[in-house]
Amino acid sequence: MRPETPPDRWHKSGLVVAGLVLLLLGIGNWATGTVRLREHEAIVRAPSPAPQGASRPHGGHGSSGQEEVEIARVRMDFYHVVASGGRLMTVAGFVLVTFALARRVRPQAKRKSVRGAKRE
Repeated sequence: MRPETPPDRWHKSGLVVAGLVLLLLGIGNWATGTVRLREHEAIVRAPSPAPQGASRPHGGHGSSGQEEVEIARVRMDFYHVVASGGRLMTVAGFVLVTFALARRVRPQAKRKSVRGAKRE
């Protein structure tokens, strides 16, 4: 007969919970960063309208198209960081979950091998 063992609760393992949180946040940041990065790349690569030579009300020269491109470049830098951080968090979460699951499986394998050795 098999001895009764209490059910294994995954949510009690800090490594599993931390790994899953990192995975979820990382995948979300990775996806958001990639999508927003593509949007801003399209703005930067779009042909800019011909400069009109009109002055701005505050006295500076330049077109609003150039401003949009500069803002898009700055946002691209930000979303590069968001996507890279998302990849890093995803990998870290995957490693933590893998490590936690390996820790849970290994003692069970040791118990089974000890029981098998006692029977022989």
